[in-house]
Amino acid sequence: MSLIGATKESILRELDGEPKHGYAIANVADISKGGIYSHLRDLEEAGMVAVDEEEEDGRGVKTYRLTEAGELLVEALKKAE
Repeated sequence: MSLIGATKESILRELDGEPKHGYAIANVADISKGGIYSHLRDLEEAGMVAVDEEEEDGRGVKTYRLTEAGELLVEALKKAE
């Protein structure tokens, strides 16, 4: 039994270690580019991920990273394997 859904767990595991852009997460975690942002928003509202906004090539880019709570959850998920 997982504490969270498989898609959100995949996103958290993908962010373990380094921040990433939404599209990069979607590509590796095999999630649609349209759907990734709704999952990231849910995880942000739950306090598991934080978003950093930067400007890159004249446009705003969001990078997602685990919060301390997100790191603890990923660690718990690893131990539950």
